Amino acid sequence: MGKTKCKSKLYKLRLVKTDEPVLWGHNYSDEWDALCEAMLKDFGEEKVFEFVHPTIKGRAYSRHYIHPICNGYAALRVGQFKTGKDFAEVYINLVSKKYEPYVVLLNPSPAFANHDILADIVARAFNWELAGKKLKIVMEKWEPADGEAIEWIMDCIETYRSSKKTYDENNLKDFGFEKLMKPGSKRKTGNFRSYIKPGYEEKVISFLRKEIGESKDIAVFMRPMRAIARLDLFRERPPLNSFCEEFHKEGLIKISAYNQYMYTNNDKCNNDRAYYDVLKRASDYFGIIV
Repeated sequence: MGKTKCKSKLYKLRLVKTDEPVLWGHNYSDEWDALCEAMLKDFGEEKVFEFVHPTIKGRAYSRHYIHPICNGYAALRVGQFKTGKDFAEVYINLVSKKYEPYVVLLNPSPAFANHDILADIVARAFNWELAGKKLKIVMEKWEPADGEAIEWIMDCIETYRSSKKTYDENNLKDFGFEKLMKPGSKRKTGNFRSYIKPGYEEKVISFLRKEIGESKDIAVFMRPMRAIARLDLFRERPPLNSFCEEFHKEGLIKISAYNQYMYTNNDKCNNDRAYYDVLKRASDYFGIIV
């Protein structure tokens, strides 16, 4: 347990100053508090990391924390969350007692082409937040030496157990579908608009209201939802109750049917001509070619 596996890649993190030129190499910094602060702001949704594909224009990813963050340690999932499998796990440990600061990227497929693409996405997200402090992250591949086992799993567990938690268990907030819940508590979901990509909220709501109207026909009110998902305008798939509350469809559709429409790799709409008419209107309205 804890040894590196073929589906995980480890990277040592180096923090570099960008405002002090050097003749060769990097001007390293130990100001890890800057990245810790950025992680805390992301967790608290004060200033969220932007995970964007380096070469595919407009391809952005959401993130969910696997558990509440510690100061200097976080575990999160990054992906598009359309199929239930299209995400990778990212473990960030800046306060290990055993190793230098590092990141572990776990199981990138099928969300990302390879670990290097995911590493680029993670580094960009960090560096956009650190730019104002004139710092940047450099990720160096970390391979075990002969006979060495990098026991990152146990190290992360120990780091999480020993670190001071940065949340109040009596005042938990919802940070995605991995919300830490107390026994017997009922999970709250965000309002529907919070699932739409920033900048598109009003246009998406306007388009959906026009297309959905007062219809009680599942196909009629789910085709436009499928179209918006196909155009990649949701930060993540809105849960059923959030959709029903926004468009007053309580009791009209079951979760199984909702999921069949919202997972865009499902063939629910493949032979539905009316759906492609809706998709065409959505494509024209948002100026996005599919």
